[in-house]
Amino acid sequence: ANRIAFGKIYQSELRQRVEALGYETEVVGKHGMWEMPGVPVEAFSGRSQAIREAVGEDASLKSRDVAALDTRKSKQHVDPEVRMAEWMQTLKETGFDIRAYRDAADQRAEIRTQAPGPASQDGPDVQQAVTQAIAGLSERKVQFTYTDVLARTVGILPPENGVIERARAGIDEAISREQLIPLDREKGLFTSGIHVLDELSVRALSRDIMKQNRVTVHPEKSVPRTAGYSDAVSVLAQDRPSLAIVSGQGGAAGQRERVAELVMMAREQGREVQIIAADRRSQMNLKQDERLSGELITGRRQLLEGMAFPPGSTVIVDQGEKLSLKETLTLLDGAARHNVQVLITDSGQRTGTGSALMAMKDAGVNTYRWQGGEQRPATIISEPDRNVRYARLAGDFAASVKAGEESVAQVSGVREQAILTEAIRSELKTQGVLGHPEVTMTALSPVWLDSRSRYLRDMYRPGMVMEQWNPETRSHDRYVIDRVTAQSHSLTLRDAQGETQVVRISSLDSSWSLFRPEKMPVADGER
Repeated sequence: ANRIAFGKIYQSELRQRVEALGYETEVVGKHGMWEMPGVPVEAFSGRSQAIREAVGEDASLKSRDVAALDTRKSKQHVDPEVRMAEWMQTLKETGFDIRAYRDAADQRAEIRTQAPGPASQDGPDVQQAVTQAIAGLSERKVQFTYTDVLARTVGILPPENGVIERARAGIDEAISREQLIPLDREKGLFTSGIHVLDELSVRALSRDIMKQNRVTVHPEKSVPRTAGYSDAVSVLAQDRPSLAIVSGQGGAAGQRERVAELVMMAREQGREVQIIAADRRSQMNLKQDERLSGELITGRRQLLEGMAFPPGSTVIVDQGEKLSLKETLTLLDGAARHNVQVLITDSGQRTGTGSALMAMKDAGVNTYRWQGGEQRPATIISEPDRNVRYARLAGDFAASVKAGEESVAQVSGVREQAILTEAIRSELKTQGVLGHPEVTMTALSPVWLDSRSRYLRDMYRPGMVMEQWNPETRSHDRYVIDRVTAQSHSLTLRDAQGETQVVRISSLDSSWSLFRPEKMPVADGER
């Protein structure tokens, strides 16, 4: 992380000086790597080409470092004037007109010196940057390293002399205030004070609900059940716990069955019901069930946006393992204040940040094992070679699509997803599902921004698209990011008419959306 941070500082400082001379720049790689558009680079990249030939295009950074050492030749003293003459001759052979390029840069530099620049503003305070870094990491991880905090803090602060030392001092201050809590003696692994307090609060609220809340039965409001209960729900109906976890494996159909059975139990006991879905897809999945068509089904976001808890009702949480600690706190606090029964289903999928269910189990919350639903068979195929594995998966996927089945292929990581997608498309063409002629379309892929990541400079790149919701016209105003200026922590945006404006990253709010332009191949037979 230090190497990346130093590189970003160096590249940002050099880029600003180059642009001040009138030269245009563009970002071409990760971590602020930039080049000057129009200047040929292939003729001068013999060293890079030798390394790529040695280890391949997709080699790791460590492999490239080893190859760089293996292919390095002994140093030779070359007269600078001779080397400069060689470079100029190489440029001339490529057809590049360096005189015209310099003249154009001089004209741009002269225009910039005459135009008034935006007033400089102070960057974020160090402690504020550290707090933002900790909060952003805490939303995604329970544990994180010193390097994680340092890299994220440096990414928020302006790249200037002494930024590493300032960031380290700010982190030390956060440790002394117990904002960061070391998990080892060397102080290399941390959790945040936010997590510790949230976990303690979840345990305390869970105990309070189990001790004070009472689940009542209203025979006059009872809705007769239409089917028998599974073993777990039968026990739940008898115990009437104020807080319980219902665990069980199963896909979308199993999740619908589990939630529908819990709703039927609560309705039979005469209580109102609210259902909290894990995400929008789960929400749509639950609404497809006729037994849940008349029920109030909301998403997890409603917990943090002000959810109403009818007194004496039952709240059923679908896929509760995905709840974050903050969402769980809001849920339990509302349940405690309004005497609400909370039934949380655990489908055993990827847990949310903090593993709230584990904290509840530590507080003594009972778990009921649900065995209902249709069990789907699963086949595990062990194949160590990735190419063979992906080829087989692509063949099975193409065969299922050809048979008219709804199929989904999953793999972790953007790079692996691209490789698998290419393998599947190739197999679909081979089997005649897709046509061979392709048309490349430019699409906008949304980049997720939350209240923390929105203020990180690394989230933005020149060429990305931003939209701002205009409440007066009830439409989105679209801009293209022309430049990301590290020194002032700002973005230069260009609208459809070519006019530019400078926006401070710290001033961005939820009305802004970010998109990444992507090239998408489309062929006959796509669906």
